[in-house]
Amino acid sequence: MKKSQSTGRCAALAFAMLSLSAPALLAQAEGTRLVFVNGRSLPIANVTADGGKFTVKTAAEGFQAGNSFTLAQVSHVSGEKPAEISKGIGLMLMDESAQALSLLEPVVKEQRASATVPGNYWLEAARATVLAYSLSNEPAKAETLGKEISEITPESGVDPTLRLGQALMTPLTVKFDDRVAKLTEQINDSNPVEVSAYAAYFRGKLLKKINEPERQEAALISFLSIGCLYPASGLILTSAAEMNAAELVKVKPGDSEKRRGEALALLTSAARGSKGTVVGVAAGKALEGLK
Repeated sequence: MKKSQSTGRCAALAFAMLSLSAPALLAQAEGTRLVFVNGRSLPIANVTADGGKFTVKTAAEGFQAGNSFTLAQVSHVSGEKPAEISKGIGLMLMDESAQALSLLEPVVKEQRASATVPGNYWLEAARATVLAYSLSNEPAKAETLGKEISEITPESGVDPTLRLGQALMTPLTVKFDDRVAKLTEQINDSNPVEVSAYAAYFRGKLLKKINEPERQEAALISFLSIGCLYPASGLILTSAAEMNAAELVKVKPGDSEKRRGEALALLTSAARGSKGTVVGVAAGKALEGLK
């Protein structure tokens, strides 16, 4: 093949790849948007929602301030998930709930208009925020937001995230086994997968604190169950569970080289799945320390 032909084909291929990635890059640049059934769209930040009606806040992109639309006229949410959601979840899972809330609360507020629309990011952010409130011992805020989630998802009744949050706020004066049992109750097929996965994670964290073989083994099972049973719960949660599991695996009795290999595999997966978050940083450091 002549050099000019090869160069031409490479250029054409590069152009095609850029063309394919353009929509994704545009969506990322524009942030999350509310897409209407006629194909037009608006930034979610420029829309308010009340009583099943969406209203444009300020004139933009051919829409006039005050223009309103019904839910039937809205198709879905498009664009990249706000990075603050994954970062906030990572902080919460690493016992930094106050910092997590500083990232999650603005997202919950901004994305609220899309809460009833397919593909929204509000529900994930709101559920994580309820848990962060609970871990920060702010029951009133957790209950208020939990009730808001319940109103938006009435088919589920009281949102199970609120029940999990209440379990997380169980006083230390309650017997250890009773606290474990309250978290175990939230791991069931009736709950959304992310709620069961969060419950398994915090159950593992609680059990891990007790340096007894039976407790450590139960903690390991809790952490490993997340990736096996609830893979749809999210990469950050799965990665945090893998990182905790690796800590337990590497100190288990038995073939040290085999255990080291298992821990390396878990930490490698954790670091890859949680890039850009504190979980990813911690997993990366643990991985380097084990190599």
